[in-house]
Amino acid sequence: MRTLVWIALLVLLGVLGLSQTNTSIGLENGVYSSVELGFRYRLPSGLSDETSYARESLQKNAADLHTTTTFDVLLRVTSGPDDSVPEWHAISIQSYSRAKFVDRDDGAVEARMNQLVAGSGTAAVGKSERESIAGVNFTVSNFEKSEPPLEKHARVYSTVLKGKVLSIAFTANQRESLNLLEDSLRGLEFANATPAFYLGFDRNEYPGDQNLKQLRASLAYAGYWLNNPPGSKSNSWTGKRGKLEAAGFGYLVLFNGRLFRELRDVKLAQELGKGDAQAAVRSAGDEGFPAHTILFLDQEEGGRLLPEQKAYLFAWVDGVRQSGFRAGVYCSGIAALEKSGDSVVTAEDIRQSGGTREITYWVTNDACPPSPGCSVSRHPPPSVAASGVTFADVWQFAQSPRRKEVADGCGKTYAADGNCYVPGSGSGLHLDLNTSTSADPSHGRTRE
Repeated sequence: MRTLVWIALLVLLGVLGLSQTNTSIGLENGVYSSVELGFRYRLPSGLSDETSYARESLQKNAADLHTTTTFDVLLRVTSGPDDSVPEWHAISIQSYSRAKFVDRDDGAVEARMNQLVAGSGTAAVGKSERESIAGVNFTVSNFEKSEPPLEKHARVYSTVLKGKVLSIAFTANQRESLNLLEDSLRGLEFANATPAFYLGFDRNEYPGDQNLKQLRASLAYAGYWLNNPPGSKSNSWTGKRGKLEAAGFGYLVLFNGRLFRELRDVKLAQELGKGDAQAAVRSAGDEGFPAHTILFLDQEEGGRLLPEQKAYLFAWVDGVRQSGFRAGVYCSGIAALEKSGDSVVTAEDIRQSGGTREITYWVTNDACPPSPGCSVSRHPPPSVAASGVTFADVWQFAQSPRRKEVADGCGKTYAADGNCYVPGSGSGLHLDLNTSTSADPSHGRTRE
């Protein structure tokens, strides 16, 4: 059944002006590039290119309605021609002239474009949000449409770029598939864009409801423990997700992993990894985190990981991913000297040993330099790449208390007691500081 998807590729019935000519390079080796708009996008594998068919169908529909007002269809890929099967999903990219939207600011234009791309008969889910991707700000909207027995889902990203409104739309018959498609935005790059970075905090103890407003004034996201933090016999974060989200925080969702002395051998390590993955998934679900949230395993011990440690970590990663969540690891980004004289960075060691596993990296490197120390007022926040681990998404650059052996060079940025405090964050509330490419690094905020 070769039907057009309900999202995008719709005739706009005279709302906008005439379509523009597509000057894009197009799709090559799984990467879509546009010279005119200055971006490239690496697509997920396994999708079929239906761009030509989509353009032809759109023009036919326009002719039938005696109008020439259409989107400029840049790309259309789907999992298959039959959009009635449960596993069906698609990606479409379209643009239109910004000048055709009058008397609206860019944010309003982007939100309106999302509605037009979604089309008639669809229902908006929640409010539109702003999100920075690859240094460009987008307005993001979610939609649903009932086509019994299916409930179709869509997420549309729009931004004003070089005189155009660019929209990237994901559609799927299952919400889980939609979240998987969204992952591909990591492969989106814009020429000459300046990436945005966001400050956040983590600490073992929940900071208290009364301090959230003051913390949110400086920090965008919070570490959120799913089990007892290191050295703790209880978890004060349990049940606090709603409070944090209501205050406007994103999340770094964290599970405290096993130390080497607990693993004994590879077989036991694998069993423990699988069991702990299920415990992390259960806790994330109980706390209300949506499927596909990134759960970070706290790998406290650094250096080159031993076979038992890798067996545990990779069993945990595989178990989390198989349960519908995404997996990340919190680990050292500091080079550790080995007896042989060689040095190894834990994050690089994990990545080299992880095969094809998709793992998000949150690295810690509080050495000064490259760390600026306990610095919240710095604008813009430090780049994650400055940590020395270029593939990381999050960098913890300050710890409480300060580790004198590595952070002596920025000791003056810490308080006299050696801890890192955020001005106005409450008496005695010491923090670890992080910078990230996202205001919600775990993508754990509610989208529905």
